[in-house]
Amino acid sequence: MPKERLEPNPSSFVHSLRSVGYSLETAVADIIDNSISANADRIDIVFEYKANGPLFAIIDNGYGMSSDELKEAMRLGTFSPLFPRKQTDLGRFGLGMKTASFAICQRLTVVSSKDVLIGAQWDLEDIQNDNAWNLNILSEKDVAIYSFLKNYPDFGTAVIWEKIDHIIDRDCKEPQKEFEAKILILEKHLSLTFHRYLDGERGLPKIKIFINGHQLQGFDPFNLKNPATQELEKDEIVFKNSKVTIVPYILPHHSKTSADEYEKYAGDGGYLANQGFYVYRNKRLIIHGSWFRLATPETLTKLARVKIDISNDMDAEWELDVKKSMARPPSVIRMRLKNIIEKIRDKSAKTYRARGRRIIDQSVTQMWEKHVAQGKVCYKINLDHPLVYKIKENISSQYEADFVMLLDMLAKCFPTDLLFHDYAAIPQNIVQNDLNVEELMDVAKKIVHDWVCNEGIGVNEAMNRLSNITPFDKYWDAIRENLTKEMKSHDGK
Repeated sequence: MPKERLEPNPSSFVHSLRSVGYSLETAVADIIDNSISANADRIDIVFEYKANGPLFAIIDNGYGMSSDELKEAMRLGTFSPLFPRKQTDLGRFGLGMKTASFAICQRLTVVSSKDVLIGAQWDLEDIQNDNAWNLNILSEKDVAIYSFLKNYPDFGTAVIWEKIDHIIDRDCKEPQKEFEAKILILEKHLSLTFHRYLDGERGLPKIKIFINGHQLQGFDPFNLKNPATQELEKDEIVFKNSKVTIVPYILPHHSKTSADEYEKYAGDGGYLANQGFYVYRNKRLIIHGSWFRLATPETLTKLARVKIDISNDMDAEWELDVKKSMARPPSVIRMRLKNIIEKIRDKSAKTYRARGRRIIDQSVTQMWEKHVAQGKVCYKINLDHPLVYKIKENISSQYEADFVMLLDMLAKCFPTDLLFHDYAAIPQNIVQNDLNVEELMDVAKKIVHDWVCNEGIGVNEAMNRLSNITPFDKYWDAIRENLTKEMKSHDGK
C-alpha cells in the first residue's frame, strides 16, 4: 500500500491548539506541574500590566535545561502519554507547556539557566507568516531584554508570556481591573490545587509559590485542622497494579466553627456546590466538587468531601484530559464510589436525626406538632398547647372555627422553601427571634393563675406542668425564680 507524507498545516494547527479550553488558572497550574517535576521548591509568578498588554512569567528554581533539552521541551508532543513516567512526574501528554501558553498568549518564551543562560521562543505571528515550525533561538542579548530575571539569580527555568490576548474580553472597558480580578481567581485556584505541596504534606516536597512577592498559603478543602472534621473509614482499591486510596470526610457543622471559618471553607459557590469527590493525581488536585453523576448535590451531603488519590499511571483508565482538569473514573471504581456515597448519606442522616432528637424533646409540650403520613412530613400548630387552647376556649363559638382555620393556614403557608434555601446557604445566619423573659413572665402568671383558680390544681403542680411546655421550658430557671417570688408575695398579703 503506497504511503504519502501529509503533515498538518502549521498555521492552522497551532491556532486550533489555542481552543483547547484553558483558563488562566489551569494554564498556570500546568506550567507549575513542570516546575515541580523539575524539583523546584520555589515558584515565582510575576506579572506587569503595560499599555500594550500584560507580561506574565512563571519562574522556578528547578534544575533547568541544556540547549538540547530546551529545544525538545519546546517540541509539541515531546513525551508520549503511552510511555511510563516517573512516579513523581506531574506531566501528561508532553503538550502542557505549549498548549497552556498558546491558549493565553501569542508569544511563548522559555529561558533556562543550567550551565549557561539560553532561550527559545515560539511566536504565533512568525508561524503564521512562515507557515512553518521555525523555533526562534535567543541569544544572550535577546534574553537580556527580560531584565526582571536578574531579580532571580538562582532560577532554573522561566516561562514568559507576551502578546496576551486570551485572558481579557476584547470589549472590556476596564481591562486592567478584569486582569486583576483574574489574578485573584488564580490565587485561590493555586492555593487549592497545590495545597498538599504548599502545606508540606509528609512524603511530598514542600514548595513555595509567590505572586508578585505575595506568598500563597495552601487551602485544605477538608479543614483537617478543625477537630470537628470527621474522617470516615478509608477504602483502598487495587486496580491494574495501581492503588486508589479513598478517604471520606464530613466537614464541621456551622455550630462547631466561627462564622468566618464556616464561610471560608464553603468555597466559591458554597457547600452545596463544593461537596463531592476531590481527585488528586500524584497529590495534585485535578477535579473537585463532583459526584461523577453517581449522586446529585443535596443538603444532606453538603458537608461531605471525599479525597481520592490516584497515580500518574492511571491516566488512560481515568480518561484524563490534556488540561488535567477533567477525568472519569473506570466502571469498577465507580461501583465502589457509589457504595461510599451511600455510607456518607447514612452517616449524615444519623447526624441529622440525632440533632432532630435534641431539638424536639417529646417530653415537652411543643408549639408545633410533627405529622407523618405515607412518608410525607408536615408540621402543624399544636391546638392543645396551653396558650392556643386558652384562646380557643375563650373565643366565642362563632369565631372558634375561623381561629382554627387561621392557625391551619399559617402552618400551611410557612415559607419552608425559603427557610430551606437560606439554611443551606448560610445556616449560621438563621436564628430564632429571642423571646422577652418579662413578657413570658406575664403569660406564665396568667396560665398558673388560671390553672390554680379555675382547674383547682396546686401551685407546685401548675409550676411543674408549665416547666414542660415550650417556650417556658427554655427560660424556666428565670421564670421559676420570679414565679416563686410572686407566689410568696401573694401569700404574704
